Amino acid sequence: MMSLRRVVLALSALAFSAGTLADVTVTAVGVKFEPLVAYIQPGESVNWTAMDAHNVETIGVMIPEGGVEFNTALGENVTQTFDTPGIYVYKCTPHWGARMGGVVVVGEPEDASSILEAYLAAIEGDRGNLLPAKGLIKKAGKDMEANGLM
Repeated sequence: MMSLRRVVLALSALAFSAGTLADVTVTAVGVKFEPLVAYIQPGESVNWTAMDAHNVETIGVMIPEGGVEFNTALGENVTQTFDTPGIYVYKCTPHWGARMGGVVVVGEPEDASSILEAYLAAIEGDRGNLLPAKGLIKKAGKDMEANGLM
């Protein structure tokens, strides 16, 4: 029997080879993003919707080397394409104190556990700005483990 992860990866590869990429939609609901963790393949996009009072800003120390940093305008639905594999942590700047943020996992990051540990270490170096990410990273780790990426 094929694991869920293998089925998802096989379908992603099939969609890619067919020339169509599958985008993921993340919706702002109150002061959280759903889903908290979005999984895509390199070259695919994330669409953020229901962004009336929100924005999306990547956290520079929590994106892969060569990954795109961005900070969208407040109140606009946005789409961002991710080409560099890895784990991206982002926030809603006005609601960061309420821990509004999320994670985008692009591809199958090598040594995902070490990446998340490095992100947690970065928080200790800048608790004033990064502390709200701690819970996001821990939840993302559990979700990634459940999806066979750790």
